[in-house]
Amino acid sequence: MGFEYLAKSPGVCLVAALALAGCGGAAVNTESGPSKAGEVTHRDIRVLHADCPIDGPGAEKINAGGDARPDIIIVRSGGHEVCRAVDLNYDGTMDTWIYRDAAGNVTRRENDYDRDGHVDEIAIYQGGVLVEKERATTLVGRLDTWHFYQGGKLARTERDSDGDSQIDQWWEYPKPDQPDCPLIHSDVDGDGHPDPGATVDVCNESSDYTPPERPSDKAPSGADFDNNDQAGVPTELENKALPGGGAAPASSAPATPPSAPSAPSAPSDGVKK
Repeated sequence: MGFEYLAKSPGVCLVAALALAGCGGAAVNTESGPSKAGEVTHRDIRVLHADCPIDGPGAEKINAGGDARPDIIIVRSGGHEVCRAVDLNYDGTMDTWIYRDAAGNVTRRENDYDRDGHVDEIAIYQGGVLVEKERATTLVGRLDTWHFYQGGKLARTERDSDGDSQIDQWWEYPKPDQPDCPLIHSDVDGDGHPDPGATVDVCNESSDYTPPERPSDKAPSGADFDNNDQAGVPTELENKALPGGGAAPASSAPATPPSAPSAPSAPSDGVKK
């Protein structure tokens, strides 16, 4: 299916939030988690698919769609479910992968939104609580957006708007109940740090500058996605063990593909999303 494989889900360590003013350090951060103050941050932009041996011996294959192909495949080890793959629209290609720990908590989800057989989003959990999402919003096979959560709620976002693996946008959400109103800080000179004058308050009506769209940010047409969306598969489906029988997925409608947030460019005195 064209995936690069990851033997185990990477650990996630939440670190101090980026200091968005006066960044002058030269350290480089290549680890998961939000970048630290003063760091130039490089991210692994590969979309890594965690191992889920759905073709291995003992994998339970369930036909919920009425044809000859399995639509749900459950892999167990040590008496508990470790992962499952789900074909939500019965086209023969798995769209969602769910991974669990020995206690049954979800540790990772992978979603293919545009039904091309490639993962577009990876959600990472700790103790069953969402802590990070990695997204390929332009649907070109590379990660470009990293959302970080606190208490299961969206807290910060980092973006690589030009595909060079270096973070050049930092989004913060000062109003947790308004995730559509972030402050966007941008690196417009390429040094890996947010630049003075290159910050925009998206919901500030006095910000009236609209920059041209960067070519690398142009994504295939599709509906906008909700930054705070945490659901990747119907709850009814992910919790069903379906021994010996099976139930149809709760929804076979195509999932909404993510689309890229607009990337600020470099005006003379400010930037706007």
